[in-house]
Amino acid sequence: MDIKKIDPRLLKAIEAAAGFPNKPYDLTKVKAIKKWPDIGLWRDGNRVGDWLEIETGNFDLLVELPKLHTLIFPWGFSHKDYAFLKSCKLLKKLDAGETNFWDCSLLSELPKLRYVRLPQKKQLIHTELLDGLSAKVDFSPYLAEEHNPVQSARPVPRKKPYQGDVPLEALLEDIKARTKVPAYRLRVQRGKTPGLTDSKIGGLPYWDLSQPYPADEKGQPMQLLAQINFGAEDMDKPFPKAGLLQFFIGLDEMFGCNFAYAPDQKNYRVVYHPEIDGSVTPDQVSALGVPGLVNDYRTSPLEAELAIYAEREDSFANDCSFVFEDAFRAAVQAVMGVDMGEKESYEFLDEDAYDELFESFQETDDGCMNGGHWMLGYPSFTQEDPRTEDSPFDTLLLQIDSMRDEDGGNPILWGDCGVCNFFIARTDLEKLDFSRVLYNWDCC
Repeated sequence: MDIKKIDPRLLKAIEAAAGFPNKPYDLTKVKAIKKWPDIGLWRDGNRVGDWLEIETGNFDLLVELPKLHTLIFPWGFSHKDYAFLKSCKLLKKLDAGETNFWDCSLLSELPKLRYVRLPQKKQLIHTELLDGLSAKVDFSPYLAEEHNPVQSARPVPRKKPYQGDVPLEALLEDIKARTKVPAYRLRVQRGKTPGLTDSKIGGLPYWDLSQPYPADEKGQPMQLLAQINFGAEDMDKPFPKAGLLQFFIGLDEMFGCNFAYAPDQKNYRVVYHPEIDGSVTPDQVSALGVPGLVNDYRTSPLEAELAIYAEREDSFANDCSFVFEDAFRAAVQAVMGVDMGEKESYEFLDEDAYDELFESFQETDDGCMNGGHWMLGYPSFTQEDPRTEDSPFDTLLLQIDSMRDEDGGNPILWGDCGVCNFFIARTDLEKLDFSRVLYNWDCC
């Protein structure tokens, strides 16, 4: 395996975003870099793992983060050459406000950029190019006293969060009231063994024997992730009153996901059966080579078959929702009488309050780790929403979360305690057209 060089600050930031990168594949999990922890005792030449070596100032590995869309540099960050940014082609949000960044021409190389925060203009060159960006541009009110491209910028003081009491519970209730939408929570029925056509996660699926069973692009039969029997559930439009909706995933290290945000369904499949043939038996389905449970965490997130049922429940925006920051600002104004301006929630709250508030959006009472199993409502993520705000996949069709059971086992485990989502256009769902469905999962 080739040895890659990496700046120790970047390594710690990647670890904070998605866990320590034990292998190159782990870099595909990184979508947002927001925290830059202390680098500890790492020095140049130190080997960390079997494929990384510390080299201060080497940020080349940023090129190998294929899903990176948010990059927030820490206060006082200093580097002699930011040319590595040109390779971050999917970058949508960049905050270099309190760094020694200076060359605005680099921003022209980022076609997806929608927001950028920069140092004061007196520190910058090629500022005339900013008018040609499609991104919103903000400037820091602080100035690094030294901003020579070859020298280090002096650290600037960290912007203080709100000073005073923050009524988190009242803010939470206000945000929920502003963002709640009707949805369906999928509850696990403990102690019940589901039948062939029942609503369930994992296990042996029903299948129409007149149709070819779903296979991946290598011809291998896919595993049932979940199925919903609408005839047995009390669910309203846009869902039907009858039929069976099924979700299949490939048995590979990516659980059938392509991570390209393309709804190709090559290694996953969403199938709707308008009618169920009650004469089909489990033995007939098994004879098709259906994998069922495979008990291999490397290729499948499932270790158990779980009976489920749908329960009407309101869903609320979480910190990954596109509407959240506006709702948070409105709640702060209503509850506290404070105008935040353009501040983000993470700037307004101190770290402890921030963590406490957002953990409340993920609290569940059924062993789920990231908000639970849902159809409709707001999705949960361990990292960031893979969609853009104008994505046609505007509706959460299904969310299946990692779970712990009472004896410490994991009947469902997406990588390192992650969560999976299937998205569909609302118009397609209303037509019961499941040919274009986006599948994604992420983990810590």
